[in-house]
Amino acid sequence: MFKNFRNEARIFFWLHTAGPLLIKGPDQPGLDPLQPDMSFVRAWRNGREVPYIPGSSLKGVLRSRAEQIIRALAPDRMAIPDPFQRGRDDEMKDKPGDYRYYASDPVTQLFGQTYLAGRLRCADAFPVEDRPLVLNERNHVAINRITGATQGKALFNPEVVEEGTFAAEISLTNFAVWQLKLLGVLLQDLDDGFLLLGGSTTRGYGRVRVENAQVLVRDYRRDPPAEVLRGYEHDDTVPVAGCRYTNKGYCWEAAREGFEWLLTLKVDLAETLERLHRKQMEVQQKWVNHGG
Repeated sequence: MFKNFRNEARIFFWLHTAGPLLIKGPDQPGLDPLQPDMSFVRAWRNGREVPYIPGSSLKGVLRSRAEQIIRALAPDRMAIPDPFQRGRDDEMKDKPGDYRYYASDPVTQLFGQTYLAGRLRCADAFPVEDRPLVLNERNHVAINRITGATQGKALFNPEVVEEGTFAAEISLTNFAVWQLKLLGVLLQDLDDGFLLLGGSTTRGYGRVRVENAQVLVRDYRRDPPAEVLRGYEHDDTVPVAGCRYTNKGYCWEAAREGFEWLLTLKVDLAETLERLHRKQMEVQQKWVNHGG
């Protein structure tokens, strides 16, 4: 699926905190009483350590939400495996790439598995320059789950980002149109607060807003795509009004403001999942019939 480079999409956006955000860094040994019990994760950026949102943290919550949506819309006979189970590794071993892709479930097709590279990548999100960045220590006390009262003097103080704006990027390579539509749904859930980032979400942490989004689409095929969005397959196209492509010499490029237009793509996710399941069964049966 990666031998033929046909299209890619990059989504640039800001994640602005709408409440405290906690992404716990590694435990650091020491007895300094002035240090918080849980420090926000940091990385070296432009000569200094700054808090950031790891790409793995963003990808993890997106995948978890995608599994929920796909399980709700997919036909009952389509199995969505646990990503931590490696039961299919032996089955997929020594199989060609096309088989591993089409015989996999939609979540694995998009996010990948140990035997299959995913189409989606999330970059680390760093603070936007010249935007406020406020860190604070909050104090919590442990609650006895039986009595519902405070657990003695069991205090802990996490370090959180009270206010901050982080520049994030998601990219898709050789995507199907339904995958771009699903990504729009995921970003909408993130913006609406149905999807929370980081830890302590049951305490009200992790609410963020999606701002300043831009979608950049490239098509590497020779013929111009006109006002349509083309997926990896030749018959995977949907019309997109106002989508004007520019000839870059080696690709066709179009940019759109905001991610909301992804939600208007004429793709029925339930019908698409039904079609993907039929394709999955056909590929597996064909392999068996040919003695694979």
